[in-house]
Amino acid sequence: MQIRQASLPIVGLPPNLHGKTMVQVSDFHIGATSEEHLLATIDSINQLKPDLLVMTGDFIDHSFQGATSTIQRIFANLNPASITTLGCLGNHDYGSRWSDTVIADQVTGALSELGIQVLRDEHVNVDGLDVFGLDDFWSPRYQFRRVLREASASRGSLCLCHNPDVCDQTIWGDFQGVILSGHTHGGQCKPPFLPPPRLPVRNRNYVSGFYDLDRKRTLYINRGIGYGLKVRFNSRPEITCFELQRSSDESSV
Repeated sequence: MQIRQASLPIVGLPPNLHGKTMVQVSDFHIGATSEEHLLATIDSINQLKPDLLVMTGDFIDHSFQGATSTIQRIFANLNPASITTLGCLGNHDYGSRWSDTVIADQVTGALSELGIQVLRDEHVNVDGLDVFGLDDFWSPRYQFRRVLREASASRGSLCLCHNPDVCDQTIWGDFQGVILSGHTHGGQCKPPFLPPPRLPVRNRNYVSGFYDLDRKRTLYINRGIGYGLKVRFNSRPEITCFELQRSSDESSV
């Protein structure tokens, strides 16, 4: 497990959020990942004491047949962030073939009962920061354009979006800010000095870390906690701990 520390400049970040800690985690894959590993991850998150905690999808593995009580048993150990804890869904949260809306609703409900607000094509205002959460790109509820119409170039913005391929869609309008994704697992098995042979994205440039998309938007891809295939090579599980900063250049992020 790697805890990556990084600064995160956001244009228009409210002054009261400057210097606050935001932790991003992704891709737990409950049902495929060992509970020991998941509980150790949650303990590491708790030790970071985040002001904001964001989770970017794939809470469960698509093959997971357990009850929502398993989700709640694991996340009951998670301490709430001091300001808010938010999430979005990933493709695995829609079960087999990424299409079961009943499973997605159950995952959302189980997390909501623990105080984890799952944003499904919704946005909330967090102490002056607009936070958007998009439903999964591969799911039957892909309707991103609707919520992104509410974005304003005059306000600081953050978007939780499981699949980074959405960044290449013509849906962003006036959204200016940072997009946080997961989904790729950093390639999961990555040969040294070579691109990973297996990536679940159309745009194979999207592997992990920071990407400058244009002068208005920046993408960060978290390598995730869990796995589908039970092996990782040169792509360690990751918790990202950001220090929020007001951008020094309001013309670019």
